[in-house]
This record gives sequence, structure tokens and C-alpha cells, in this order.
Amino acid sequence: MRTTHAASSRVIVINVVTIVVAAALAIVFHAVLPAPVEDLDFDSALVALVGFPVVAVSYFVLLFAHCAIVLQAFGRRSGLPKLEVGWRFGLAFALLYLVGMQEVVVDASPFEAWGREFVVYQFFMGAGDAVPVFALCMVLAYLTLAPGRRGASGALSAREAIAIVAVIALAYFAQRTIGHTTALVHSNVERYPVQTHLWTALFGAALGFVYVVLFPVFSRRHGRVALSVRLVLLTIGINWMLFNGFIGLLFSGVMPQMLLRSGLDTAAVFVASIVVLRYLSTSRAGARVAGSRPTRSL
Repeated sequence: MRTTHAASSRVIVINVVTIVVAAALAIVFHAVLPAPVEDLDFDSALVALVGFPVVAVSYFVLLFAHCAIVLQAFGRRSGLPKLEVGWRFGLAFALLYLVGMQEVVVDASPFEAWGREFVVYQFFMGAGDAVPVFALCMVLAYLTLAPGRRGASGALSAREAIAIVAVIALAYFAQRTIGHTTALVHSNVERYPVQTHLWTALFGAALGFVYVVLFPVFSRRHGRVALSVRLVLLTIGINWMLFNGFIGLLFSGVMPQMLLRSGLDTAAVFVASIVVLRYLSTSRAGARVAGSRPTRSL
């Protein structure tokens, strides 16, 4: 009993220390990278009350704490080798931040127009989040997870992976396009229609790829809905909402829009994942039945 308690305490301490170090690393990266944050006018009541540094540190701690929680909750039950769990979670979150940061919302940047400077700036901002979160997931997996034995090969075939990416990308693109057309989702689509639609297609594909990367971690869960609840809603969805919520913490009156757009994004991916998994399940069942029947050579 004492041994179990000591082990649990050790895991908690490692998680807390790693989250704090990763948050500090992200702050340092953003401070040294060529990203002129001081040119932005942060006018939220929270920034006025406690200051930008406190808001930024609190945000990174909360964001990385969620990454640590889902890694511990789902990674230890996956049966996969611990470093594989680490790189899968790390790559998934890093890709969300790198591609998500390229969203064409020039108003939230120091620039007046979209262009090479905007893309480079957003890349460095995304890298400042992506590198620490990848390191966080690898360190936590190595130090806190038990060695796994189950291999991830064969969990999804190439055809299945392509189908998942395609369906999720199409669902995300359709949802965002409707949001842009109805002005439900605020964007710069009128000023930059080509760039906005290109990013929407790219990020939709990135979300599908993230789903494929994380799928082996959750594939032991039975049932399409249960799997997608854990993978899409509890892992990707909440993290994407936290990531978008940072803008709402900095600018006055923006939080409802950030929560709405990230909530709609999550809902679209969730529904798409249920649909495509049902199709793949039916397809697999049909293939098994066909394979069990005697065939005649032509």
C-alpha cells in the first residue's frame, strides 16, 4: 500500500515539475523568437487586472496540464511502448499548434496584411508551443508510463487512414465554409478568400492526420462512440478549445467567438469520425465474410 502511494506521489511530482518546466520553456521560446508580441494591444479585463505575463504563464500551465492528463489517463492503458505513446501525443499536439497558428486571422497579429511576414511570424509562434509540448509528452511517457508490449502496426491500413483523413478534412472544410458564409465564424475570408480556404483545407487534413496518429493509443476501447469521445472530445477538442481560448484571454469580447468556433470544429470532427469508423467497421466485416467463402480461380 505504501509502495503504491509512493509511486502515485512520484508520478504527480514528475507531472507537476514537467508541466512547469514546459511552460517556462514556452515562455522563453516566445521571448527569444522573432515574434513582436509587444506590438499587439491586449485589452482584456484579465490582462488589465493581472498583467500579460501572469495570463501567459497561467495559459501555458493549463494547456500543458491537459496534455499531461490525457497522456496519463489514456496512454497508460494503451498497451503501447511508452516512447511510442509519447511521440504520438507529442506529434498530435505539436501539429495542432503549428498548423492551427497559421489560421488567416490577421487582426490578431502585429501585421496589417497577410503575407510572408505573417506566415513566418505565425510559424515561430506555433513552434514556441509545439517544441515544449513534444518534449513534455516524451519526458512524461518515459518517466511515468510502464513499458508496453502491444505493437501499433496493423491498427489502420493505409486505405483506412486515407479514408479517415479525407472524411474529417471534408467535414471540417464544409463546417468552416458554412461558418464563413453565414458570418457565424469570424474570419478574413472576404479579404483573403484563397488563403482562408487553403488553410481550412490544410487544417482539416491535419486534424484527420492527428486522429490517425492517436488512433492506436485509443484502439483498445470498444465502440465507435466511446473511442471518438475519448480521442476527439476529451483529447483533441478540449486542447483545441484551450489553445483558441488564449486569444479570448488577451482581447476583450473575443472569448465567445473562440469557444464557438473551436466547439463547432470539434463537433464536426466528432461526427465525421463516427461516420467513417462505422463505414470502416462495415467494410471490415464484409471483407471477413467474403474471405471466409470459397473462391474459384479465374
